[in-house]
Amino acid sequence: MLTETIDSTINKMLVPAQLTPSSSKNIDEQQKKDDLRYPRMTKEFIKKHCKEHKLYQTPYLNDVLYLHFKGFGRIENLEEYVGLKCLWLESNGIQRIENLDQQLELRCLYLHQNLISKIENLDHLQYLDTINLSNNYISKIENLSALPRLNSLYLSHNKLETVEDIEHLKECKSLSVVELSHNLIEDPDAVEVFSQMQSIRVINLMGNPLLKNVKDYRRTMTLGCVNLTYLDDRPVFPRDRACANAWARGGREAEREERQLWETPERKRSTKPVNDLLFIRRNYLGDRGENQNDIEQTENELIGENEIDNEENEIDNEQNEIDNEQNEIDNEENEIDNEENESNEQEQINNEDEPPPLEDIDESDIEKENETIEVVTDAAPIENSKQDDTDIPFIRPPLENVVSRSSFDTIFGGSHKANSDTGEKSVRLKIVDMDDIDEGPTPTDNFKEPSNETAKQPKTTTTRILIEEL
Repeated sequence: MLTETIDSTINKMLVPAQLTPSSSKNIDEQQKKDDLRYPRMTKEFIKKHCKEHKLYQTPYLNDVLYLHFKGFGRIENLEEYVGLKCLWLESNGIQRIENLDQQLELRCLYLHQNLISKIENLDHLQYLDTINLSNNYISKIENLSALPRLNSLYLSHNKLETVEDIEHLKECKSLSVVELSHNLIEDPDAVEVFSQMQSIRVINLMGNPLLKNVKDYRRTMTLGCVNLTYLDDRPVFPRDRACANAWARGGREAEREERQLWETPERKRSTKPVNDLLFIRRNYLGDRGENQNDIEQTENELIGENEIDNEENEIDNEQNEIDNEQNEIDNEENEIDNEENESNEQEQINNEDEPPPLEDIDESDIEKENETIEVVTDAAPIENSKQDDTDIPFIRPPLENVVSRSSFDTIFGGSHKANSDTGEKSVRLKIVDMDDIDEGPTPTDNFKEPSNETAKQPKTTTTRILIEEL
């Protein structure tokens, strides 16, 4: 009896999790909203698009479709296009990978810059060689091991974070190009995932925190991936791999010795054209009857110059390596200093927000502030204008066109007469030439001669008077 009641309660608890008619109705409503929100990939639209781009009107004859930058929300109505080998769906609003069951010949699928959050429904694409899912919202790599011919995978600018998110790459036997730049991978154990990939040759992890967390990142990746030929932004040459192996055996000294061994045949290869030229020159000068000692002396001079150049190049290369190592150390120190500076700045801001204690304020500082206040409040003497007049300073350039009193009244006398007729308060214009600023007051007919009282006052500049009157 007890077991029956437990089973009945469990069945009742599981009922809401099943797909009920109400939930399916909500899904249909959401689908209708999406259909109204995004343009539809209808058959008529695809045929019209093929006609505009001079493609075949017969669907199965087309091997490529350019449906990017159209704003589609779903992949649909591609059942008749069974001969597609390349499908462009870049920069749309696609949320799921679906309805590609009839595209069995597809080689390249471009779905970057969409809204896809999961890799799915690709098992039937047995000939798929390249898939681009960059700039989406994918948080885990999955469902790719069933693609036996997948060669290139592009997943930059996604949401990959942990080792578990990329662990599925070990099951992709044929995958040789992996683009995972600008994700959030920071676990150093991710290097082991790439080292277990059999066919990996190109890896791009730029923009991930992993590069800072793995010590000697480039050497470690070169040693872990035996077939690696290109890492991040530059190739991995045989010389780089030999130096990395020497570094793993004996550290920096062994790496330096290995690099010198590689430079010797390279130097011979670079000097071979010079030696051939010297041999031709020796034969030519011998046929002309030149002295053998002179020929050898000139050859030794040329060879000596070449050896000096080669030695200088070797020294420059070693110095560049030392500089690169020093730059890495300096970058780490700068990061530490920046963190300390940020913490110090934050402490200073917190200290500035707190008011200083009264005990720290000296009386001498208060006296200095009072003295500066008294100096500033000392005003310069100002000429007293008439009570009935209102002074408006007017600064103008030199009056080259004013040659007489009549021309002056023509320019400036109109407003004065109008004010006298209407009985309003008169306005007096103080006209100051630009050439006379800071050289003293400009004489005009309207100004009076300074009295004895004003003459005794200290001299002030015209600019100061105008500012104070304003």
